[in-house]
Amino acid sequence: MSRAFLQIFSCVLCFFCVQAFAASHVLSPVTQLKFDEQKARLGKELFFDASISLSGTLSCEKCHNLYWDLSGTSKKNVKISADEEISPPTALNSALNFIFFKNGEIKDLAAQVERSLISENELASEPKFLVQKVNQNSVYRNKFEELYEDGVSFEGIIDALVNFEKALITPNAKFDKFISGNESVFNDEEKRGFELFKTIGCINCHSGVNLGANIYYDPKFNEDNKTARYKVPSLRNIEKTAPYLYSGEIASLKDSIKFIAKKYINYDLSDDQTLLLYKFLLTLSGEKPEILK
Repeated sequence: MSRAFLQIFSCVLCFFCVQAFAASHVLSPVTQLKFDEQKARLGKELFFDASISLSGTLSCEKCHNLYWDLSGTSKKNVKISADEEISPPTALNSALNFIFFKNGEIKDLAAQVERSLISENELASEPKFLVQKVNQNSVYRNKFEELYEDGVSFEGIIDALVNFEKALITPNAKFDKFISGNESVFNDEEKRGFELFKTIGCINCHSGVNLGANIYYDPKFNEDNKTARYKVPSLRNIEKTAPYLYSGEIASLKDSIKFIAKKYINYDLSDDQTLLLYKFLLTLSGEKPEILK
């Protein structure tokens, strides 16, 4: 059986889209979503505020750092239980996703925000506590009364954070300009890297506007002989989102490229091929969102 056939078979067997196959494989540039700027700026304040957590020590920004090298994630693994740590996904461009969390179980941005606020593995807050805490802050209270008919409410808190997430789009990456028709922005190495990205099958999983994040994969069977389904991570701004993999076990992007090619498409990359893919991935870094300037 040929190596090429094994690669193709592996991709067909292990990967499937949550929407139509063709739709998810369209490459499209990042474009800014519509959002309410005043609500987004209120959401930004909440995003950075540790006082809205039950412990008073956690904030959304603690795991999704937006100013440290514009990563939108943590530079270190985050402990979520006594025996498990994860590398948090980036918050940048996450509003372009339609599946959320490691297993993709959440299909709505507002539901993602709600889960993040109340999950014991994340902010670990409670709706009643959140409303009380925000109401105690006169600045917050006045802003909510101005922007929301019901004043401070759990739904309003979620909505403000949703608007902030929608503002966290990183536009005008070199890759976006390239696929929009300006092929001169890529040098020879970047073009060859993109061609290799397509040829060896990376694009089968890392596609769509976020080059991933909207497709599942089933890497292995568990003890019950059932597949363990995971969401394919986005490659947007990938040079800044180390460490890599859900486990955060790989610190180097080049090492990650080689590891993933071997593990998931059974392809042994040469050093030259790894460098070409690395050069291509650097073109996926976009500009800082206006709301963070």
